[in-house]
Amino acid sequence: MTASGKSAYGLRPNTPLKKGHAMRKIPIGLAVIAGLLLTSCSVGSSAGSSVGPATEEAAAEALKGKNITLIVPFDPGGGYDAYARMLAPKLGEELGATVVVKNKPGAGGILATNELVNQKADGTTIALFNGPGHLGAALAQTDGVNYDANAISYIGQISSEPDVVVTAGNNAQISDVPSMNAKRFAATGPGSNEYVDPVVINELLGWNNEIVTGFASSNEASLAVVQGNVELHSRSLGSQQPGIKAGDLKPILVIGENNGEEGIEGIPTLAESVPANKKELAELHSQLVSSGRIIGAPPEVPETTLNVLRDAFETVVSDPAFQKAAEQSGRPVHFQSGEDVQTLVSGLMQSPAEYVDLVKKAYTG
Repeated sequence: MTASGKSAYGLRPNTPLKKGHAMRKIPIGLAVIAGLLLTSCSVGSSAGSSVGPATEEAAAEALKGKNITLIVPFDPGGGYDAYARMLAPKLGEELGATVVVKNKPGAGGILATNELVNQKADGTTIALFNGPGHLGAALAQTDGVNYDANAISYIGQISSEPDVVVTAGNNAQISDVPSMNAKRFAATGPGSNEYVDPVVINELLGWNNEIVTGFASSNEASLAVVQGNVELHSRSLGSQQPGIKAGDLKPILVIGENNGEEGIEGIPTLAESVPANKKELAELHSQLVSSGRIIGAPPEVPETTLNVLRDAFETVVSDPAFQKAAEQSGRPVHFQSGEDVQTLVSGLMQSPAEYVDLVKKAYTG
């Protein structure tokens, strides 16, 4: 029931200002992705390469009245499903179409992605991805991966949040990052964020924390921390916040950007906590974690059709009323353009062998 391991990383570029968007801080990992892309022949070259409608007006007209399937890689009722069902009617309204949510759980999202890439590249099938899982599985080439992540036609990102490492609220033995050493992390199993994060922490800080696996769900793993059976647990900020607010959990480390969100004010980030020679790896991993929830279509969607989907998506998620409703429902929006997501993926897929090996280890245990 136990396993241990060592490391992974990735990156996310900043979104250009469009249509009155507020200025956002440029992620420190952007310089890294720029270096990676110097070795690339092109960015997202496979997206928008098919022959299709000659103009965006024609592409928009071709989608009107159609049923568009939005594949969700998890069961109904969870966070991904909630985002999809919040987005679907508004996106359909913007496109003059009907967007229908289809849940396709299995293999951490791999089944949903495999289904997407085999659909017609006409804009009538799109999918919501768990960015870190989607990209990590592609890099690790885990069993069942039958897709090229770089070939997918990305539409944009709807949300992003850091991971937060917590301990029990009453645990006086762990109060800062150094006191996390030689402890136990709870995790459902290899390949999950809650497993990959401690693997990375062990690698970058030279630690040998134990990763206790076999929990049926992330909630069960979190309960083990609250009860004091395991000391540490890492998962998304949104998932940790209720326990932090209640005082049951205490945040120790943020993996990703810390913009002072409620509950993690002043908590150090991984990039701030590692030795100087490991800082780049920490930044890269933090960016992978922050890749968040991204929307994509099959490979080779015609450029005109892809632009229509991207513009409609941006219009919906940039609307102040949509953002307010999302915030009130506990599903905040963090927009990134399809072009920037494509850039992120292209850079990540060129990762050096050292990184790919570490991702594989984090997925296989």
